[in-house]
Amino acid sequence: MKILAALFPILLATTARANCPLDLGHGTGWVIYSSHYLVAFRPEPMRIEVGQPFSLLLNVCTKSNSPAELVAVDAQMPDHRHGMNYRPSIVAGTDGRYRAEGLVFHMPGRWELSIDVRAGEETERLSHDIILK
Repeated sequence: MKILAALFPILLATTARANCPLDLGHGTGWVIYSSHYLVAFRPEPMRIEVGQPFSLLLNVCTKSNSPAELVAVDAQMPDHRHGMNYRPSIVAGTDGRYRAEGLVFHMPGRWELSIDVRAGEETERLSHDIILK
């Protein structure tokens, strides 16, 4: 996780041309993007522990600098063919900011985080792998 956190400034510089407000505090997190959307997110607490609940703070926007809607957040372990034992809830903030609460990675390994976003009628799924030890 330290390596991924160290990459954040590089990713921020790469995606800054979209002028999406990516600062989620603490100077760390991840940015994922597609041809239409940017999603900045970080866990709270900052360290994800096996079997412990955590939240994700997210900022979701389009590449044209407009807030987008967070539709769903989920995670699964593709190598084990199962997902989380809990369904996270989403709390909307303002200007594309969200908080997904109640995530629990109940075992170590590779988790694929899925983030569904939309602006208007167009919905897209962005994903990011998290390795939990």
